[in-house]
Amino acid sequence: MRRFFAILSVSTLAAGLAASAARAFDIPNPFSGVFGGGEKEQQKSDRPTQAAPGAAVDCPEILVDTGAATLRVPPGADNSSVRYQLSLSHLARECTVSGDQILIKVGVEGAAVLGPTGQPGSFSGALKIAARRQKDESILASKIYHVSASVPAGAARGEFRVISEPLSVPYLGAQAADDYEILVGFEGGAADKSAPAQKRRKRHARTPTEASPD
Repeated sequence: MRRFFAILSVSTLAAGLAASAARAFDIPNPFSGVFGGGEKEQQKSDRPTQAAPGAAVDCPEILVDTGAATLRVPPGADNSSVRYQLSLSHLARECTVSGDQILIKVGVEGAAVLGPTGQPGSFSGALKIAARRQKDESILASKIYHVSASVPAGAARGEFRVISEPLSVPYLGAQAADDYEILVGFEGGAADKSAPAQKRRKRHARTPTEASPD
């Protein structure tokens, strides 16, 4: 499940754009919006905009903060003492526009992997999915999901899958990837407190496959 949906992106131009004064910005990211108008560049407002029926939107990218991609049990255990580890493997998202809101669904696949001291059984953890505004890093919507994976006798791992309820954020324009980002990660993950949280990453990058606790 590498991607649940193909998201089409469209660029919007600010109203009243004069051809003689139009400015082009050479930005490597093909999903970034181009804004201009008259003699001065227009600034996007944070006020929601009513989208046209059937409007497409460039879905925000998914980020996993440092240390939140895995959850070890017991917490802080060294490799030889790990019972099991929950890890993320595949992430995907779908965005739809409803009036002045963008509804974001997130799909997550992952696995429970037995450690040296682990035994077959059912293993669980708390997974947080949130939508964050880039400008001030405010969390606009979030939900915590209980995920569970069963490892049968004779196996070393089991799978889990989550499809989130829609996260709602204001529609400011088709380039929602420039306004918002999606955060996914385990609550209580063995984060390295000295490591900075992840900010932006290459769009459409895949989260590394689940790691063994070895």
